[in-house]
Amino acid sequence: MKSRGVIYCATTSICYLEAALISAMALRQQEPDLPITLISEHPLLELLPLLRHGITPRLLKVNEVDNTSYLSRYIKTTLNILSPYQDTLFLDADILPLQPISPLWDHLCLGDFGMVADRLPTLGLCDHIAEDEKEYTLQRLPKETVQFNSGVMLWRNTAATQVLFHRWHQEWQKFQKHDQLALMRAIATTQTSVTKLPNSYNISPTDSASVLFDSHSVHLLHCWGGMVGSGKFREFAQTFYPDIADTVGSWVEWQSLLPLSKIVEPSLNHYLSASPRSR
Repeated sequence: MKSRGVIYCATTSICYLEAALISAMALRQQEPDLPITLISEHPLLELLPLLRHGITPRLLKVNEVDNTSYLSRYIKTTLNILSPYQDTLFLDADILPLQPISPLWDHLCLGDFGMVADRLPTLGLCDHIAEDEKEYTLQRLPKETVQFNSGVMLWRNTAATQVLFHRWHQEWQKFQKHDQLALMRAIATTQTSVTKLPNSYNISPTDSASVLFDSHSVHLLHCWGGMVGSGKFREFAQTFYPDIADTVGSWVEWQSLLPLSKIVEPSLNHYLSASPRSR
């Protein structure tokens, strides 16, 4: 097991795979030597020149993929099993790195698991979860319980974090939709102490608008709320990393040649011999 590294997970939608590729390439520019692994079930993953950029592709196996419309959350709650690192930083696909992140690892000296508090920082304020799950959670936890944002997670591979992830997956399976309230319940049940990371490592464009373009205070820009699907994430990427956005955009043209499948079939290999523009 390697000492430390970053993992991404991009499933189901080619838009999120594109976003994760842009994010990983941007992070590579900020952190030239940091190991990066990108996890996906999309066959396009193994046809891209990721190793050339120091990004390890990790194609999900059939037995690792659940038949659910919320596959990304199924995978997210089992990332402890998929991570090849002793110390792991997980970034959502819609995170755009804008500064080096090396100081973040120091927070593992304070605890084995760290996250940034959500912009709606308590259970009572949570407004993006189905009412039945929120009510279920409120019956078990005070409304003042801290809600963390799981778009950025930092952890050390310990027995305690393994227990937390196992419990998180169990809690998520009760509703099988969003993951943050399931994580909140798992944290409470396992009595896990969560280190609060600085807001600059998980901040939205709205909350960082006054400093986004004129300072170095935003490390990880979280373009949540449908910005990937709407194309807004790509616009931010084009502003900060135009070459990367263009390169990844050309890679994603391959997807029109491939079926969205849970395994890479040998017959797909012939696509390697022809470019999208020549077919």
